[in-house]
Amino acid sequence: MGDPLPKLGIQVGELDADPDEVAEATLQLRRELLDLDVGAVEVPRAGQAPPGTRGVGPAALGGLVVSMAKPELLGAVIAAVRSWLSRSQRRSIKLALGDDVLELTGVSSGEQRRLADEWLRRNDNR
Repeated sequence: MGDPLPKLGIQVGELDADPDEVAEATLQLRRELLDLDVGAVEVPRAGQAPPGTRGVGPAALGGLVVSMAKPELLGAVIAAVRSWLSRSQRRSIKLALGDDVLELTGVSSGEQRRLADEWLRRNDNR
């Protein structure tokens, strides 16, 4: 059988936010990603952090793991994450595919696009 489908670890953050606000932001992003017809978007169980990230509390607050039905969905997932991120300057995001981590926090939208495109090129064949 072929290689397993890629799993993308996502760590959501929100500046000066309480845990409920981070949880709400995470669920909002999860709903948007599920609209993309990815395989699954799961919230890690307590004590389990998304791949390539560190746990940030007993329930891996702000963590998501995206299992893509097709590897070519990675670009669409990144576009959705960037769109979600652009709606609030307080938001931060860290993406991990294996050992390759992309952090889109505190950078302009142009810089986000450049960093995301570069990261996608590196991970295009996963």
